[in-house]
Formats: sequence, structure tokens, C-alpha cells
Amino acid sequence: MMSSDRKKRVLFVCSGNYYRSRLAEILFNHEASLLGLDWEAESRGLLESSGDLKGMSEHTRTYLRLMELGDLAANPRDPLSMTVEDLTEADLVVGLCRTEHRPMMEKKFLALAKALHKAGKIRYWNIYDIPGRPHSIVRLLGGGHKGPHQPADSGTEHIALAIKVLAQELRAG
Repeated sequence: MMSSDRKKRVLFVCSGNYYRSRLAEILFNHEASLLGLDWEAESRGLLESSGDLKGMSEHTRTYLRLMELGDLAANPRDPLSMTVEDLTEADLVVGLCRTEHRPMMEKKFLALAKALHKAGKIRYWNIYDIPGRPHSIVRLLGGGHKGPHQPADSGTEHIALAIKVLAQELRAG
């Protein structure tokens, strides 16, 4: 049985748990601490493997340094893949990009994801990934991000704003 004094948990989800969800996790935990929220964040990726990615995105580190929060990314862990337990133990799940992550979530977790979405425990934002390889190289070699994208500075600002809005919403109850 869970203790009633445990903090509520928000889980931020992106494809690889390297850039968007990691930044959201760090910014949310910082904001929750400043506001005295009884919430904490974690983040995961929907892909089974993040390949050769280690630590976290340089875009995340750069943004945190610019905001004078670089110490929050001093010793980053490697990306983690989401499990059924992560999904069911979270009080709120936020997919960072509806068009990209909702189909991935529903494919990986089938009816569970749909049921949690219907119950209001999963929501999706519209924060796109950074541009990948140029389309000409993707056509020749494969890989890369084929969907809509946004520059890293726009994505980081979008995430920061969305985190502030979410924190205020949770604070208001």
C-alpha cells in the first residue's frame, strides 16, 4: 500500500529520453521546488533503445546553462525506456508531441494508454523534435526525424513555458 504522504508523480515522455522529456523533467522539478508543489517529475523514452545516446542532449545542457541552472544537469543519467510500471505508477503522463508520441504510446501500450488518456491521466503537448539529418541524406541512408520539427531554441522555450503553465495548474489544484 502506498503512503498517503508520497509526492505525486508526473512522467514526461518523448521518443528517446534524450532532449525534450529530460529538459521537461529537470525544469518541472526545479519549478515544483520553487513553488512548494507536492509533485515530482521523471522522464522516459518510448523507443526500446536510444542507440548510442549517452547522458543528455547538448541542447538541454546549453539551455540550462543559459538559465543559470547548469548544475541541475551536472551528472546526467543515460536515457531510459518507458515500462508499463512507469505508465501505471504516474499520476500524470505528458507526451511532449501529440502527433509523434500518441501513436507510439498506443502502439506500445495498447488499450492501457487509451484508457489512461480517457481517464485524463495522459495528455499531449505539441513540442516537436529538433531537425534531424537533411532530408536528402535521410532518403539515401534512412533514419532521421521525418515529421515536423522546430529549432532547439524554440523547443526549449516552448518546454519551459509549458512547464510553468503546468506547475501553476497543479498548484491551483
